[in-house]
Amino acid sequence: MGFLEILNAMVNLDVVFLVGVIMNNLSWVFFFLTAGYIFTDGKHAIRNGVIFSLLVLTSQDIFKLTGFGIYTAFGLGLLYMLRVPMLLFLQNTRDWGKHIPLAWVLSFWFVVAVVAFMT
Repeated sequence: MGFLEILNAMVNLDVVFLVGVIMNNLSWVFFFLTAGYIFTDGKHAIRNGVIFSLLVLTSQDIFKLTGFGIYTAFGLGLLYMLRVPMLLFLQNTRDWGKHIPLAWVLSFWFVVAVVAFMT
């Protein structure tokens, strides 16, 4: 299940499909909401949970479409080595803490581009 199927259901106002997706993946809904809550200290948890879920759903569609994946040893290693210091820096600075979801998304797509050019 990817972003395109959900987008198609939203355009067609298929409420039964959307409720079915949410109810069948209830644990993932709470996982993304928890990630949004933890990474932003309880502020805008729903918005950031939606951002994180959209990142996962769109990456699934792109990887399915291209046959490419970031989940290799090099890709995950680079992602973690880039993301951890960047998120720690953003979390410990006063004014930059609100940009954590943007940094999360941009670091992911940056690593996708690097891994794509390296392989």
